[in-house]
Amino acid sequence: MKIIIDIDTLTDNVTSISASSSDANFPVTNLRDNFTTNLWKAASGTTATITLLVSKGSAIELLNTNATSVVVSAGSGETYENETDWSLEDGYSYADDEVAVVTAYSLPGEKGRLWGEYPEFTGPHIVTVTLTADGVPSAGIIRAGVVEQFRNPAPYNSESSIDYSIEKELNNGADYFRKRNVVRTFDNLTMLETRANAWKLKHRIFDAVGPQPLAIRLMDGSNVTDHEFVIFAKRIDSPQIEHITSEKSQISFNLKEVI
Repeated sequence: MKIIIDIDTLTDNVTSISASSSDANFPVTNLRDNFTTNLWKAASGTTATITLLVSKGSAIELLNTNATSVVVSAGSGETYENETDWSLEDGYSYADDEVAVVTAYSLPGEKGRLWGEYPEFTGPHIVTVTLTADGVPSAGIIRAGVVEQFRNPAPYNSESSIDYSIEKELNNGADYFRKRNVVRTFDNLTMLETRANAWKLKHRIFDAVGPQPLAIRLMDGSNVTDHEFVIFAKRIDSPQIEHITSEKSQISFNLKEVI
């Protein structure tokens, strides 16, 4: 399991955000609130770029996008040139920018989600996210920065849903309904961790942020190749720790996606 969070600030590491274009009614700042359905939308076209200045880190999470493909690149933004009357020896040149390009992701074009990783930067860097969609590109949430990594939850955890649709029986006996959003819940999540990691996950992350939602990759590994476990979720209640030995602790918790 991976979480994008700087435990010193209890936020991610994005210090500024801009977009190649934005619809006036769907500004790029919407990507930085805690509501996945409050969209940013480009002004026009089928391709748009989101640019982030990130203080440090190695990953991004993007949710609720209509993109069919996304390319993520990260670079230092540094350029170099010779002083007057100085030149490089033959065969040498400057690498103007340290760039890591993440292979384009294929997404469904509706309510898409992705987790992209790149080689870690320990200082400020620029992350660009290029979205291509069948219509005008849009997205709901973006987070980027430092990744805290833990073991994957143990087997036999459960996934369920909360349906916010309205259903009502009218006075004449007819059924009224209005379809609304459905969110997923993940219950009985347990991990056998080192005492230090169990303490960090409970006290320095979940208890510290409280009901604030976090960018989480719930399952990670070579056998998890899609993005179904990429979530923007909050803890349902405070995690519980059971100390198994002097070195190992089991932590249990439940999560709910936010909209």
